[in-house]
Amino acid sequence: MFDKIHELYQKLRAKDDRRVVVFLVCLVIATVFWFLNALNKEYTVDLTFPVKYTNLPKNKILASSPPDQFTLKVNSWGFTILRHKLSMAFSPLVFNVNEFTSGQMENSPNSNFRIGTRQFINRLSNQVSNELKIIEIQPDSLYFNFDRLVSKKVKVKPNITYDLKKQYYVSGEITTEPDSVEISGAESILDTTFFVRTKAQHYKDLDKDIQRNVLLETSKDYKVEPTRVILKIPLEEFTEKQVLVPITVTDVPENVNVKLFPDKAKVSFMVGLSHFSDVTEKDFKLTVPYSAIENKKEILKISLNAEPPNILSVAVNPEEVEYLIEMK
Repeated sequence: MFDKIHELYQKLRAKDDRRVVVFLVCLVIATVFWFLNALNKEYTVDLTFPVKYTNLPKNKILASSPPDQFTLKVNSWGFTILRHKLSMAFSPLVFNVNEFTSGQMENSPNSNFRIGTRQFINRLSNQVSNELKIIEIQPDSLYFNFDRLVSKKVKVKPNITYDLKKQYYVSGEITTEPDSVEISGAESILDTTFFVRTKAQHYKDLDKDIQRNVLLETSKDYKVEPTRVILKIPLEEFTEKQVLVPITVTDVPENVNVKLFPDKAKVSFMVGLSHFSDVTEKDFKLTVPYSAIENKKEILKISLNAEPPNILSVAVNPEEVEYLIEMK
């Protein structure tokens, strides 16, 4: 009994499935015919096209960017509109500035221009398609703000970080060759531009001079020439040296004699190997002020008042001295 009921259910279900399939086929066919009929009618729609500006005035530069796309209100058949919607992303409109304006911008002393876009409907129609009728362009006006094109020289600033091996130091100024470059752009931009940086560089474990060809940072606001410079970092191995330097009392009255204990101090410092023998105690000056004695100071602090260039990590030992006063 159960088997007969199941067999009847399967037959009814098969009939229902066939009806569903027939219904879906009919629905697809009807939809296709409706779609084809819809595409065979005229429509007015908005299409957005990218814009490329060419042939700008040679003696001027844009201070602000005009719109990078136009919205065209067009009228055409559905098939044509669909085809253009599928392909227009790769077809920018070319707006030839000098040609479209008959050279007015290039020959005018003015820097600000307003141009109505409606006058260019025919020119742009030739670029789009003769199957599309352009009714309107948005924006309805283009604003071109120009600035005077100028050039000037600016300094190059190295933009670097580095790690040095032990006992190695930068022994001079980090420079570039050339040390200046020429930039060209809008006068209003260049008025506030005073240098160009190299692209960021990092050097590890340096133990010899660096001389590298590096790129300069670029900017959308101006052009740089040249675009590369030679970066130079002078390095030298340093070593420790010590000298014994006499201590002088400043502003001592003529009738007073001051004895210091000790009267000399040891000066320790790091110096490059190439300058090791050049640096002597005569390059340093250690002093204590007589005014401290007048103020009843029992111990006088030593000041380092002179030292040679190209040394590092200077230390004075001892840092203080005692004294004895004798009247002449």
